[in-house]
Amino acid sequence: MRRAADVLLAATAITIPLSTTGMQVGVGGLAALAVASVPAGWGIVRRTPLDGALLLFFGVLALSTLASGHPLAATGWARPWVVLGYFVVFWWLRDGKHAARFVRLLVLAASVTAVYAIVQHYTGADWYRVLLGRQKLVRVRDAESTGFAVVGFFANYLTFAHAMLFPLAWATALAVRGFVVGIVGGPAIALALVFSTARGAWLAAVVAAVATALLDRGRLAALVVAGLFVAAAAGFALAPELRGHAAAMFSSGGENAGRVGIYRANLDIIHDHPVLGLGFGRYRAAATPYYDAHPEADRRSHAHSNYLQIAAEAGLVGLAAFGFLFATVLRVGWRAIVRAPDAAAWATAAGAWVGVLAFLVGGVTQYSFGDNEVALAMWTTVAILMRTAES
Repeated sequence: MRRAADVLLAATAITIPLSTTGMQVGVGGLAALAVASVPAGWGIVRRTPLDGALLLFFGVLALSTLASGHPLAATGWARPWVVLGYFVVFWWLRDGKHAARFVRLLVLAASVTAVYAIVQHYTGADWYRVLLGRQKLVRVRDAESTGFAVVGFFANYLTFAHAMLFPLAWATALAVRGFVVGIVGGPAIALALVFSTARGAWLAAVVAAVATALLDRGRLAALVVAGLFVAAAAGFALAPELRGHAAAMFSSGGENAGRVGIYRANLDIIHDHPVLGLGFGRYRAAATPYYDAHPEADRRSHAHSNYLQIAAEAGLVGLAAFGFLFATVLRVGWRAIVRAPDAAAWATAAGAWVGVLAFLVGGVTQYSFGDNEVALAMWTTVAILMRTAES
C-alpha cells in the first residue's frame, strides 16, 4: 500500500501541470488508500498543522450558508472537496526528502509543459486535444495578437497561468540553490507565463521572483532572478501586443471595463450583506440582481477575485477566516525555511512558501480558489510546506 501511495504521489506531481483529471485521480486514489489504512492502524490519517484553521474557515462558510435561509440552494458546496488534496498529500509524504523529490518531479513536468506552451504560442498547436478528438481550445487573445494565448494542457489560459505559478516558484528556489532542473526549467516556465497573457499571473510571478531573491539574498539568487526577467522581457519583445496588455493592466476602461463592472457588483453585495454574505454556495443565483444593476459586467459566474468572492459569499467574517487560514500557512511554513537542514529542504520549503504568496497575489484579480486545477495545485503546495515544516 505504501508503494501504491508513492506511485500515486508521483503521478499527482507529474499531472499538476498536465491534467486536471490526472490530479483528481491521484488525489482520489490517495484518499482511498488513506481510508483503507485506518482499520490497519498504521497512523497514516493523523492531525496536521492546519486542522484548527481549516475547521474555523469551513465552519464560517457553513454558518453563512445556514444564515442565508436557503441551504438547499447552496450548490457551490460541490467545490471545496479539493481541500482533500492537502490532507492526502500531507499524510502520504514520508518525510522532507520525499517532499523534495516530489517537487523536482513536478518542476520537470512543468518544464516540459512550458516548452509545449511556447510552441503553442507560435503555432496554435493543441495536439493533446486533437489526439483525444476534442475541440481545440487555443485562441488568439485579440485582433492585434501575433501569437496565441497559451493554455498548455488546460482548458483556459487563466487557469494554466495560475497553476504554473507554483512550479515557477519551486524552479526559482531550486535554481537559487544550484539545482539544474530549476536553472533550466525556470526561464521556460517564465516565458510560458508571459505567453499566457494572464496579467494577474504576470504580477504574481514578479512578486514570486522578488520574494525568492529576498529570501536568499545571495549572488546566485540575483543572477537567477535576473535571468527570469530577461526571459520574460524576451517574451514581451517577441510579442509586441503583450506590451499593450501590460500597459493597460491597471486601467479602469477598455478591456478592463467589464472586470470593473464585476467588482462594482460584488462591492454592492458586500455593502448589503457585510457580516455573512449571500451564503456560501449560493452565489450564482443570489448575485443576479446585483449584476442586473451593472450591465457593463461582462461575466456573472464569479467575482474574478478570491477576496471579493469570499466576502460576497461569506461576508467579512468569512474573509477574515480566509485570511487567518493563509496567515497560518505562511507562519508555519516560515519555520520550515529558517530551519531547513540542507539546500534541497530549503528550496522545497521556500518554493512552496513563495508559491502560496504568488497564489494570494494572483487571487486579487482572479477567483483561482474556485478553479479545481489551481486549487488542487495550491492545496498540494500547502501540504508540502506543512510536511516540510513538520519534518
